[in-house]
Amino acid sequence: MNFSAASMLDEIESVTSFGIRRPGYEEGLKTEQYLLDRFNEIGLVDTRLEPVPVNYWRPSTTRLVVGHPAADIPCFAVPYTGWTPYGGAETEAVYVGIGNDLAFDVQDVSDKIVLADMQFGELNAAHLKSGSRFIHDPGGTIPDGPLHCANWLIPNFRAYYEAWKRGASGFIGLLGEMPIDGCELYVPYDGFLKKIPAAWVGREHAETVRNAATNGERFQFVSNGQGGEVDSHNVVGILPGRSDEYILLTCHHDAPFASAVEDGSGLSVLLALAKAFADSGEPLERGLVFLASSGHFHGGIGCREFVAKHRGGLLDKIVATIGIEHIAEEVRGGEGGRYIKTGQAETRALFVDNTPELLRVLEEEVQRVNLSRTLAVDAYLFGSEPPCDSAPFFTAGIPSVCHISGPLYLFDPHDTIDMVRQEDLPKVAEMFYRVIQRIDTVPSGALANGITRQRNDPPADPPPWFLPPEFFLVK
Repeated sequence: MNFSAASMLDEIESVTSFGIRRPGYEEGLKTEQYLLDRFNEIGLVDTRLEPVPVNYWRPSTTRLVVGHPAADIPCFAVPYTGWTPYGGAETEAVYVGIGNDLAFDVQDVSDKIVLADMQFGELNAAHLKSGSRFIHDPGGTIPDGPLHCANWLIPNFRAYYEAWKRGASGFIGLLGEMPIDGCELYVPYDGFLKKIPAAWVGREHAETVRNAATNGERFQFVSNGQGGEVDSHNVVGILPGRSDEYILLTCHHDAPFASAVEDGSGLSVLLALAKAFADSGEPLERGLVFLASSGHFHGGIGCREFVAKHRGGLLDKIVATIGIEHIAEEVRGGEGGRYIKTGQAETRALFVDNTPELLRVLEEEVQRVNLSRTLAVDAYLFGSEPPCDSAPFFTAGIPSVCHISGPLYLFDPHDTIDMVRQEDLPKVAEMFYRVIQRIDTVPSGALANGITRQRNDPPADPPPWFLPPEFFLVK
């Protein structure tokens, strides 16, 4: 099967043309309709939009003014945080460093703006390698240590919750550890509505704002927007097979900006595979379910909703799941506060359970298409579920694999189409096309051999990166 990178890039262009695709946004709803129309054009059957309720959260005005003379500081509303009064608030700011308990204990933050230096997690190849079942890196380019910061993980975001608990009127997070300039970072994306307003300030303005707070200067902060619960949708289509069993393919359609890698790249593979199998003229033994899921940027709610809705029905007939996310160029921070491409693919993980039959097929097909910088990683290396959108299928006891990478720009507006690893689009599509063909007739019991969780296990709790501190879950 020959897959066309040009055609797949056209699909990505179509998806990104809708604009910012956050959960519940009009742009996201238009994307859902586009995908439904594409499923119908391709020839899938039983196509439908399945509602996924989300908290619609859309900022309109975010402004920070500090010091005397007043300086307007670029800032970006932290996702799912609260709003100030319409005209904003003027008050003192309290700097708490990285926000440890002692920093809060020695200062009164009530009715003040709390200012903290944010820390990021680390994406470490040594850790990924330690949990890998196979590695395909013919050039030996994957390092044995850190890859880069994991700017979607902020271990000390608990400082925000501490400020909320102690009666602060607002929160400003300083992004001094970002590898580039700029304040636009769509993190955290848990979908949990928070009470006090908050904003990110880029590294290039961090010192100015920090000094203003320590010098006792006044802060004026405005964060206004709209909210409410609305329905987004999972987009579903089916290609029947000869039996009543299915293999499911999935990728999320929502995104923090008009994002190309996140996850226009995955959607392009999903659509290419749907068209390839629909055009083949020879049905597989098993049918294929295509799921463009909603609400990844709402705590990964879309696939959770699909699993809950179809348990006891369609879900029981799904013998394997394939998730596809992020076919990406690797970058680093460079001079001028911008990203610089390294010329290599972003190191990718194939999260997979310890299922020997699926692992064998995956390794052979990765090598056949020469999908470089690939690690097949234990699905539970990071805890209760793998860090990918299709995680609920793993924890539902279904043999699963998810292709994903974590480049630095996924959560900012620099995720443009030139960040897609174009030459890898057809490789990923061809690899999964071959994998599906090969596992199509493998008995379901053989596919599930070695799986960690069973189908009758209770649902797994969401991972900690999607949960607020326990204090805020108590009603």
